Amino acid sequence: MQNPDSGGRGQENELLSRIDPTRLPVHVAIIMDGNGRWAKKFKRKRTEGHREGVKSARVVAECAARLGIRHLTFYTFSTENWNRPRGEVTTLMNLLHDNLLSNKSLLEENDIRLCLIGDSGKLPGKLRRELGKTIEMSKNNRKMQIHMALNYGGRHEILQAVRALAREGVDPNKIDEELFRKYLYTDGIPDPDLLIRTSGEMRISNFLLFQIAYSELYFTPTLWPEFREADLYRAVIDYQKRKRRYGRL
Repeated sequence: MQNPDSGGRGQENELLSRIDPTRLPVHVAIIMDGNGRWAKKFKRKRTEGHREGVKSARVVAECAARLGIRHLTFYTFSTENWNRPRGEVTTLMNLLHDNLLSNKSLLEENDIRLCLIGDSGKLPGKLRRELGKTIEMSKNNRKMQIHMALNYGGRHEILQAVRALAREGVDPNKIDEELFRKYLYTDGIPDPDLLIRTSGEMRISNFLLFQIAYSELYFTPTLWPEFREADLYRAVIDYQKRKRRYGRL
């Protein structure tokens, strides 16, 4: 699926005019891929790619809020990402902490609530504390929820749900989808209607394995640091062209 480079404001307005506001995806999830390749493309350090990726996340969050999307999930740091070089992981953790501090105004001005999806136990203490403060500060915001998938892995999530059910001695015959969902990190959050992956890779990388069973998938070659409003509009337009059958005719 080819995705031309974003143009100016006129192009964005034209794309926006093609979106039906009555058929928006309720929940958009994004695998933000391509920071490292963007850095290589411009002969910069990988950490600079991550810094540019943070700018894209802010732009997309503001754009999604204006559109009226109710839930936006960013795949921020996976359980597998701990295997990256220690210096890069440290930089990412510091970058997340600093951006929680600097983006509180984004949440307040756009009436956005921040939520966490994942196992926070392994995160650095200062990041955990700042996450807790930001989540508490924004808990009464209602326009949109941003879910940070942080130290998240789909298989890990499913396994921890199974272990919790086993610890509680739940009768296997009583376990259905509704009950199982209560043991997932995403309890109370609607499944993604649209999953976007940037950078041209066509895989889901252990992301929301249970939840995306019937999500619409959108792959774009655009590297995440270059993903902007027009790119989100194109993804929503493509989503609105599809007929969702959920296994039916």
